[in-house]
Amino acid sequence: MPIKIDYLGHSGFFVETDSSLLLFDYFQGDLSFVKEKSKEKPLFVFVSHAHGDHFNPEIFSLADRKEHTKYLLSFDVKGKPAIPDSLDVQYLDADKTYEIEELGTVRTLISTDEGIAFLIEATGETLFFAGDLHWWDWPGEDPEWLAEQETVFKREIQKMKDTPIDIAFVVLDGRLKEHYAKGMEHILNTLHPKYVLPMHFWEHKSVIDRFRELPVTKEVETIILDTTTETHWEL
Repeated sequence: MPIKIDYLGHSGFFVETDSSLLLFDYFQGDLSFVKEKSKEKPLFVFVSHAHGDHFNPEIFSLADRKEHTKYLLSFDVKGKPAIPDSLDVQYLDADKTYEIEELGTVRTLISTDEGIAFLIEATGETLFFAGDLHWWDWPGEDPEWLAEQETVFKREIQKMKDTPIDIAFVVLDGRLKEHYAKGMEHILNTLHPKYVLPMHFWEHKSVIDRFRELPVTKEVETIILDTTTETHWEL
């Protein structure tokens, strides 16, 4: 079957593959549709970091799938009072590789903000979910801090350059003004994913159309999906 993707807003995505269900950085919206999915497929709930726009305790309402739900949470979420003691929770550290039963290999990367990013190599597909791993080139910020941002971002992206990526969920944030495209451009030129789904653009929905006018989008074969006008894809 094709990979089915639903955009839940901001940085939230739901992915259904042949063998599993994956929920990334749920922030808002109705989760009842997840409960209607086949319980024969295990559900893996990912949280990249503890910021409120990436971690909503409502995800724990999905635990009624019993042994078919596993929570893969960033290390910085540990200790939050909203996490029930009874759940199947695994906390992932940065820059590690984990073998997750019924899913595959989950490799974590160091974020340039908080928490981690995920590189998931499952049966038949490879997904990169950036979380807040991005080239945060904020106008007017301290030059030394900005240089460190660039160094860490490029180093982490370089770690994946030899891994063919099917689908990448990547930040495209208009708050960075004229620097909004730098992170996405670098990812396209370095990783060459088959598909990219922009996220984390807040109310700046025009950034996708603006980005599509840049030369890099004509030079690469990556298909950039429009997360401002569509919410469902089958790839």
